[in-house]
Amino acid sequence: MESLDRLLADIKAEYQEKDKPAEMKTPPALKAEPHALPTYQAPAPQKTKNFSPRSEYSLIAELKTEYGERDRAEELKRQQQLQEEQRRQQQLLEQQRQKLTLAAQAWLKELDPLSDEGLWFEELTGKYPSRLEAAIDYLQALQGKNP
Repeated sequence: MESLDRLLADIKAEYQEKDKPAEMKTPPALKAEPHALPTYQAPAPQKTKNFSPRSEYSLIAELKTEYGERDRAEELKRQQQLQEEQRRQQQLLEQQRQKLTLAAQAWLKELDPLSDEGLWFEELTGKYPSRLEAAIDYLQALQGKNP
């Protein structure tokens, strides 16, 4: 009779477990031996990443190298652009200087040395290495540009 009671208790417990949420169920090992204490089993280590400290350091070194090279390339590109811009500015200044030189030469040809402007200009040329340099500066001043 005792075995029948035990069998009924097991069936009743089984149906009650189906009604309980999954987290409330007790493991079958505890049912068979209620006096035994559960033992803790550590979960098996999961290998999500295969990084050792050495490979992590080498990866970091590779990234540093890659970004360093990229930074150097960008810096070189910026320097080249700056040099190109300076070269263009220099060419522009040279072109302006050539135009001004031609204008100064034409102005000097038309200048009457005995006019007020001619006499004043002759006095001014004493401070310059040449009459042309004095004429260039004079025309720049008239145009409102400074060298």
